[in-house]
Amino acid sequence: MQKIDKSILSQVIKPRDPISYKGNFGKILIIAGSTHFGGAAIMSASAAVYAGAGLVTVATVPEKFAAINSRLPEAMTIDYSNLMDTLDSIKQSNVIVIGPGLGTSSTANSLVQLVIDHTNQSQTIIFDASALTLIAEQNIDISKISANVVLTPHQGEWNRLSDLTIKDQTPENNQRMLHSLAPNALLIIKKHLSEIYYEGSISQITAGNAGMATGGMGDTLTGIIAAFVGQFDFSQDTVEAALFLHSYVADKIFKKNYVVVPEELIQELPKTMQKIATK
Repeated sequence: MQKIDKSILSQVIKPRDPISYKGNFGKILIIAGSTHFGGAAIMSASAAVYAGAGLVTVATVPEKFAAINSRLPEAMTIDYSNLMDTLDSIKQSNVIVIGPGLGTSSTANSLVQLVIDHTNQSQTIIFDASALTLIAEQNIDISKISANVVLTPHQGEWNRLSDLTIKDQTPENNQRMLHSLAPNALLIIKKHLSEIYYEGSISQITAGNAGMATGGMGDTLTGIIAAFVGQFDFSQDTVEAALFLHSYVADKIFKKNYVVVPEELIQELPKTMQKIATK
């Protein structure tokens, strides 16, 4: 198993071309949030903005618009129950995140299917949280999606997707089940020293701490991954760098704090990325 260390960051994070505009850094659509879970959409979108995404749109329930617009004025908002508006945004985006705080309603199920049916090989889909639950519960086939696919389950979600108990989630078993579910997908299993599975290779980050065990940490990671793919294109290195940066920044915060609060991690992203890019 290959170990991912700090060197991956400088391989991916580069100085920005001085002649750039927001369209150069990715158009990200985050389909997230519901009446009871609005914070997930805010944290995922905030992480995407602060990790450098050029344009971020949040598709969510209208009652969360005011909170998102006041907390994150950089992001645009649309009502995901309007499937035509959502479809237009799907087609215009480089990266589509679906799942944080979305719930498992019939509307959520329709949105997952909409993303699967209307993306192409030039796009990337990040399935997270509720979307992973729906894929497992509804036996949704994700093996033939033409877009790049990133799966971001924690061990409990991976249990639902793969039927592997946590103790049976060995590298060999994980790789076998990924090949069965979606052979072309990139899988991140979130845990202490998270693992990445892609095209037969297995890698593991060498960062992370117990202070990260708090709500919203996974939503934050998803936003960072989306921003990185939007800026630096889809690749195993890009996703590994996003995953490592998430834990690397958290480790710095944990040195002086008992808990790593996602919002503080998000605030540190631009400064940390600039230091890496300008070394």
